Amino acid sequence: MSDATPGDGGGTTPGGDPAPAAGSAAPGGGAGGGGRKGMSRKNFLQGTVGAGAAGLVVGGGIGYAVGNSGSSSSSSGGGGGSTGGSSSKGTIKVGAAVPVTGPYAGDGQQMSRGQELAVDEINAAGGVAGYQLELVKVDTQAQQPDVMKTVLQNLVSQNVAAVFMPFCSYTSVEFPIVADKKIPTFHVNTWHGNVDWVSQNNATNIFQGDPSELSYGSGIVSVMNSLIADGSWTPSKKTAYVVTSNDPYSLNIAKSFQSSVQKEGWQVVGFDQFTAPQANWGGVLVKIRDANPGMIVFSDYAAGDEAAFMKQFAQQPTKSLVYQQYAPSIPQYIQLAGDSANGVIWSTVVGILQNDPVAQPFIDKFTAKYGSGPGFSNAGDQYDLMKIWAQAVGVAGNPYDFEKVNAYIKATPYRGVCGAYTFNRTGLTCIPYPDDTPDPSIGMAHLTFQIQNGQQIAISPDPYTTGKFQLPSWLQ
Repeated sequence: MSDATPGDGGGTTPGGDPAPAAGSAAPGGGAGGGGRKGMSRKNFLQGTVGAGAAGLVVGGGIGYAVGNSGSSSSSSGGGGGSTGGSSSKGTIKVGAAVPVTGPYAGDGQQMSRGQELAVDEINAAGGVAGYQLELVKVDTQAQQPDVMKTVLQNLVSQNVAAVFMPFCSYTSVEFPIVADKKIPTFHVNTWHGNVDWVSQNNATNIFQGDPSELSYGSGIVSVMNSLIADGSWTPSKKTAYVVTSNDPYSLNIAKSFQSSVQKEGWQVVGFDQFTAPQANWGGVLVKIRDANPGMIVFSDYAAGDEAAFMKQFAQQPTKSLVYQQYAPSIPQYIQLAGDSANGVIWSTVVGILQNDPVAQPFIDKFTAKYGSGPGFSNAGDQYDLMKIWAQAVGVAGNPYDFEKVNAYIKATPYRGVCGAYTFNRTGLTCIPYPDDTPDPSIGMAHLTFQIQNGQQIAISPDPYTTGKFQLPSWLQ
C-alpha cells in the first residue's frame, strides 16, 4: 500500500533560474518493451521491441542532457546523464513524507532507502538543471489526516519542488495543500478514493505510482482459478474465509474478493474484521479451524499482523491455501514469520521485477549500499518515481516550471525497476497489467509471489514469472 502555513510554491529568481527546491537527473531515453504475443521474454524485458505507447523511456538507458554538462552519465541502473551545467548552482529541496516511526516504519525504511539511492545517483551524475538535491524527510507516522496536513504544510513552507509521500490519508485532506501550488507530488497509497479526488478536482500534479486496490480482489480469484485449471492445486472445499483489517483499503480488497469468488460458485464461510495492529489470532483461528476452508484470504498491509497470523496458523494448519495481501513484500515479514511463511502466496500491484535487466542494477546497488536487498515494492517504486520526476525536470530545464514538469510526466510512459508507469488516464494513476490492459509495455504488473524456502518466487503474470507454484507442506 498503503497503503505551518503553506509557503510559496516556487517561481523563478530575478535572473530566471529556479528558486531553491527539488530537481534531479534524467533517466535515459530508449525504446521500451512491447507486450505482443509471440515476443520472447528476453526481448520484452530488455526492451528491444517497440513500445506499445509512443515515448516510453527506459530507466537504464541513455540520459537526457539539458544545457551544457561536463558530467558523465551514471551507470546502467541509475539516472542517466546529468541534466545540469558543469558548475553547481546550489542545492534544491525534495520533500520526503515517510513513516519513520509507528506500525509502518519497516515499510518506511524501504521507502527512504529507495529515495536516498535515487538522490545519491542523481547528485553523483551532476544533479538536475545545475542543482544538487537535498532530501528533506518528515515523519508521517500512521498517516492520520491531521498529521499529513501538518507534514505537507511543513514541506511546502520549505519551498520544495516535489513531494514524495508514499502513503497518504484516506480522506485526501492534505491534497489541496500541494494541488493549489501545482507541486509535482507522488504517492503509492493504492486507495481509489485518492484517485477519485484527483479526478473530481482536476488536479494535474498528484500522481499515483501504482494502480488502485480495486485490482486486488478479482486478481486473487484469477490466480486461484489458474492454479486449479493447471492442476497445481485442488481445493479441499469451495469455501473461503476472509480476515481483514477494518481500514477502507483492506476492506475494499476483502469485499472485492468476496464478491468475485462468490460469482465463481464459492461460499465465504467467515468474514472477520480487526483493528491494526493485531498480534493475537487465537480467537480467529479457532473459527478458521472449525470451518476448515479451502482458502484463507488475509487483507492487510502491516507485516507484523500477517507474520503473527502465519506463525500461529502453522501450529495447527487447516487444509487451506493461504493468501496474504502485500505485507510479505516487506523484508520484516519473513524475518518475523520465519519458516511459517513458506507456502504463502501474496500479491502487489507495484513490485520490483525479478531477473530483469532494468531492475537488477538497482537491486545490486541497493544491496551494496545497505547490506541487504530491497523489499519487493516501496524501495523500487520510490526510486522510480524520483527518476520519473527528475527526467521531467531535465526536459523542462527548471525545477519550478511545474506546468511543464507535470505535463511531461502525464504524457510520457516510463519503464522503471517496477515495470511500466503510464499516467495518462483519469486520476493520474497507473494501469494494471493484465487486469486492465493486455500490454505489459504500458501496464504495471500485478505480481503474485509464493514464498518457497524463504525465497520470493514470482508465479504470475508472464513474462515476469521466475518459477512455478509449489503445494504448501501443510496441503501435501
